[in-house]
Amino acid sequence: MPFPKSAPRVKGPYSERGGRRFRIRICDASGRRDLYFPTLKDALDGMKRAERELPQGQESLTLRAVLDEYTQEKVRRGLCKQESANQHRDRLSSWLANFLDQDVGKLSSKRAAALYEHLITTPTQKTGKPPMAATHRFYLKLAQTLFRWAVRKGYVRENPFSDIQPVGRPNRGKKQLRFEEAERFISTGFRLFEEHDDWMALAAVTALLLGLRASEALHLRVRDLDCGGTKLWVAASDSYRGKTINARRDPEVPKVLQPRLVKLASGRAPEEYLFGIARTGKPRCRQVLHSTVQRLCKAAAVPLVCPHSLRGLWATAGVKSGAVSHAVAATLGHGSFEVTSKHYVQPGTLESSRTSRLVELMALDGSQPVAALSAVTSLTAEQLLENLPAATLTRLAALVSRPQ
Repeated sequence: MPFPKSAPRVKGPYSERGGRRFRIRICDASGRRDLYFPTLKDALDGMKRAERELPQGQESLTLRAVLDEYTQEKVRRGLCKQESANQHRDRLSSWLANFLDQDVGKLSSKRAAALYEHLITTPTQKTGKPPMAATHRFYLKLAQTLFRWAVRKGYVRENPFSDIQPVGRPNRGKKQLRFEEAERFISTGFRLFEEHDDWMALAAVTALLLGLRASEALHLRVRDLDCGGTKLWVAASDSYRGKTINARRDPEVPKVLQPRLVKLASGRAPEEYLFGIARTGKPRCRQVLHSTVQRLCKAAAVPLVCPHSLRGLWATAGVKSGAVSHAVAATLGHGSFEVTSKHYVQPGTLESSRTSRLVELMALDGSQPVAALSAVTSLTAEQLLENLPAATLTRLAALVSRPQ
């Protein structure tokens, strides 16, 4: 693919001879030429004069313009939703702020490496600590993807972030409540709803008991509570389709939750948001649910967790109970169980669940499965299969064919 001719520009200043002189480079239709200055101030003044003398008429393609075009194309091609594209653009804009209004080609590999080094070592205002590995690796991935696209479009010759190796090891999943702690969390949420009409407390408990994303819970409408409160339509609204194509689902509502949701929806218009609205008339923002979950954790005297952690706890409980893996993934709105097991289920839960189901399946004597198993250890595999009941063989075949 041919590259477009770069716009006339002035590059530099570059320090030389240990800071005893400074060089700027002027690139225009006649080629490249270098000018030298004794001090940095003289070099900066020289750059300003040279930029004023450059021929006008061909505007520089700024990083901001490239980023905006990239964002619009992602949405137009259906690669992500507008909200996600805007969030990615905002993250890159905050990180690359010093280069947004400069020529896109001015961000060199050396400068890109310096930007990443600054990112991983600078404390954030929110925590006072440098960002976690998962965070800064995500920023790096966004930048690499953006510039790969810019290379394909011919806006830059090379990806300045391509050779940067991510630092640190990201944590998988989030801290989860234990089952007894979850019971206290649920009891506290129900009490606050019943005694203080706390809608958001019930929203937090609903997110836990149904494994909902924060946005999924907050976008529920009154009409989504169906079949007398036994069914809930998730991400089924025309205005909210969920995070992924698998988000739409209709889980059964636990009996303990049904009368409370019915009470909340009673006498309200079908299109009202189930858990209320913000002052803007839109659904409450995710941060409100986040603060509510933290408030419930303090009231229940359990460790502080976030709404997404409640979703992970639901997945862990589902696997622990012996639920089929693809059913757990489908109920969470995942396309496969790989995402569920990697980011949501507590380590070791999957293995212990499989082991317990296998021991239960192979038990020939229901009261003493271990003794019964040891009694047949001398048999060959063929002899063991011949002695198994037909029902057990059927269950074994189902276990082997079950998606993991």
